[in-house]
Amino acid sequence: MRVHIESTADQQFRTNSYLVEDEETNDAVVIDANLEPQAMVDLVRNRGANVKAILLTHTDVDHVAGLPVLLAAFGPVPVAVHESEKHVVAEGRPLRREFGPATDPVDSVVNLVEGETFRAGSLAFEVLHTPGHSPGGVTLKIGDNLFTGDALFAGSIGRSDFANSDGRALVDGINAKLLSQPDELTVYSGHGPSTTIGRERRTNPFLS
Repeated sequence: MRVHIESTADQQFRTNSYLVEDEETNDAVVIDANLEPQAMVDLVRNRGANVKAILLTHTDVDHVAGLPVLLAAFGPVPVAVHESEKHVVAEGRPLRREFGPATDPVDSVVNLVEGETFRAGSLAFEVLHTPGHSPGGVTLKIGDNLFTGDALFAGSIGRSDFANSDGRALVDGINAKLLSQPDELTVYSGHGPSTTIGRERRTNPFLS
């Protein structure tokens, strides 16, 4: 399978939303729903992609605020999230007490489960639970690509100063589940440019 990966980013937080599309079938998913979702809607329409699901790496407001627009555009597709943050999307409850509710309740919420494959049309993602930035943070792996949300960035790692964050769990998860991946895998983060596992293993100052 050859996948096409393209991103859009909002202006406020530079939060990345990703389109992951099977080039043969045009089946696709959107990973994360940033604050300017219309750019993703336009990208999907320009490519003629068939969005089968929306996958969330976690549920901070800048990663879920675009859900209503995406669901209005793509129909009631499943919204997949780790069970420990499911309430944020299904009930419209805030992830952080520091911030208000991120979005209205969504009906079509399904679980992303560590070690289980999530299938959306012809696409299949391996789910790695990488908490610490938030309790339900996940990394999604397809082929040689890792979508790490706010766990691992190019040259940095996620914040862990929120009430429900855990800095030790974050670093432990990155070491155990991400740096154990092959060097050549591409890392697509929740913010900023892509990188590789090998580059972060060698140069990331937070992981030395």
